[in-house]
Amino acid sequence: MRRGAFAALLCAAAAIAGCAESPSHQQRQPAAASTPSPSARAPEAAQPPTSKGSTDSHVEQLFADPRLDPIRDKVPLILRAGAVTPALLANEEKPTPAEKQAIKVWMSVREQAQQIQLEQRGPPSQRLVRTRQQVTQAILQLYSGDLTYGQFAKRIQILDSEYQSAARQMHQ
Repeated sequence: MRRGAFAALLCAAAAIAGCAESPSHQQRQPAAASTPSPSARAPEAAQPPTSKGSTDSHVEQLFADPRLDPIRDKVPLILRAGAVTPALLANEEKPTPAEKQAIKVWMSVREQAQQIQLEQRGPPSQRLVRTRQQVTQAILQLYSGDLTYGQFAKRIQILDSEYQSAARQMHQ
């Protein structure tokens, strides 16, 4: 990718990382087309207790975008319990040009989902903001070819585990 285009993507990613929501995640769903880790209840998919249904369906619609199909079975698009599967962890491939385009769409979809959640829940916790920034960094590393899909999945799994652990400690 051209240096200028990558810089633009990095700036967009930084903006995306800033849009996060609260750490309360009640919904657990299958990993089908989702994001990171076994204990993950997604920063991307988390829903507010009061408007869970409408936010859930809107977020689901965003992530159902067919432009994400090239990466749908290669990355956990939305953090949910069990989202990082052994198959994702074993993938030693790096993104193709078509998959890189899908990753750009993914970044945009994440931003839209986070904005919806921000509007529904208000400002996110600082821990969630940091976690989302780290996820965005990992996505950028995947995009640039610095990580394989499996390495990316492992990184997301670790980030989610750390996030969930911190959230549990806060609630004790």
